[in-house]
Amino acid sequence: MQPPSLLVVDDDAFFRTFCADILRQEGFEVQAAASGREALEWLGRRAFDLVLADIYMPGMTGLELLQAVKARSPALDVIIMTGYASIDTAVRALKHGAADYLRKPFAAQELVAVVEAVLAQQRLCREHERLKRQLELYQLSRAFVGVEDPDRVLRLGLEAVCNATGCPAGVVLLAGPDGPPVVARFRGLERDGAEEVARHLGGHGLLRVADRPRILGRGWLGRVRETPPRGMREALCLPFRVVGGGNGWFVVWRPGGGARIGQEAVENGRFLVRQVEFAYEAASRFQEARRLAYIDPLTDLYNARYLEKVLDDSIEESRRTGQPFSLLFLDLDRFKEINDAHGHLVGGKVLIEVSRVLASNLRERDVLVRYGGDEFVVVLPGAGPDEATEVAERIRAAVRDHRFLGREGRDIRLTASVGVATFPEDARSREELIDRADRAMYRNKDQIRDSIYMARVL
Repeated sequence: MQPPSLLVVDDDAFFRTFCADILRQEGFEVQAAASGREALEWLGRRAFDLVLADIYMPGMTGLELLQAVKARSPALDVIIMTGYASIDTAVRALKHGAADYLRKPFAAQELVAVVEAVLAQQRLCREHERLKRQLELYQLSRAFVGVEDPDRVLRLGLEAVCNATGCPAGVVLLAGPDGPPVVARFRGLERDGAEEVARHLGGHGLLRVADRPRILGRGWLGRVRETPPRGMREALCLPFRVVGGGNGWFVVWRPGGGARIGQEAVENGRFLVRQVEFAYEAASRFQEARRLAYIDPLTDLYNARYLEKVLDDSIEESRRTGQPFSLLFLDLDRFKEINDAHGHLVGGKVLIEVSRVLASNLRERDVLVRYGGDEFVVVLPGAGPDEATEVAERIRAAVRDHRFLGREGRDIRLTASVGVATFPEDARSREELIDRADRAMYRNKDQIRDSIYMARVL
């Protein structure tokens, strides 16, 4: 750890040498100056942790030096030394911002004690600022920690990183183990601008150097022929891990230049991206667990548990917009005979193929569910009775005309009975809607099969 660096300023060569020698013996790095002007020259060349200055010096007094130091570096502490000490002198020095004062002559132990006390106070102040900053960052991270949607984690995380680093523009880039980076989220620019940034950083290998938080300055951004995009004169690149072995980066910058990105911004960004990483992984695992809870393991369709959620959402949307939606309840006719004749393994393959036939005859926004056994349910958003009947007829004909397991040399034929119910015309609740469509479907099976029955005529 680098020892504290001190600057001793005194026109008296004896006291200047005395202080410097004592402090060096205590392990401090010390420079000495014979005047205020010389001290300012040292302060212009390098950084110091503490200045000790005599109050009475020719050319520039210690108080004048104190004022000049505070004007340049308000956080730099100054200890005033005087051989003409009085309460008035001490008060004036402290009012001008001195951290403490020493009366000449003083013992070596007193000098060391005052210096260490001021440095200890500095450490406490730095720790306080660090904890305060971490508390502020923690408050920012609360916006996305615990969020269940991975995409929303990235959106809120990017906002937090931009705010904490003072960079109004930014993108979140994601890439698989071998794929190029793609834009997941962006802020402070349009989609085409975000895509341009992704191409520039990914296409020229600039992200490969960002295996840790790094400021990409002009040396990196300008190493390719074209001009860096969107006023990106330097950028802070913050990598993070993605569930499944992929890579991710938060890239933020200040369009058009402005103040340079400093180390504090790097540390703030590093802290927040680490929190994003944990939140994104948790949200991704939650989404996967929920997906598995809603997926039928045989057909990979949604299951009856998911149907409850879809119907609740659809009813809420219908009541809000006044638009109807319909539900088809489909049962395969005499499917038990297939299991009895060919075995359950073949029966399972047939169900998988049935699910593909049904899906190929539906719209992208329609929801197909395996309700259980050989029963399937279709939710048709925005569809009234007439449109729902057309869809039901289309899938009924598709099932009847399909040759199942034909690629395996079999010729299994099936038909389906379909019940149709519409919300709010036929039902006022989720349970009633399912029941009405189910009863309509069984009305078919009790009569002619391979047909469609409407709940309205029950």
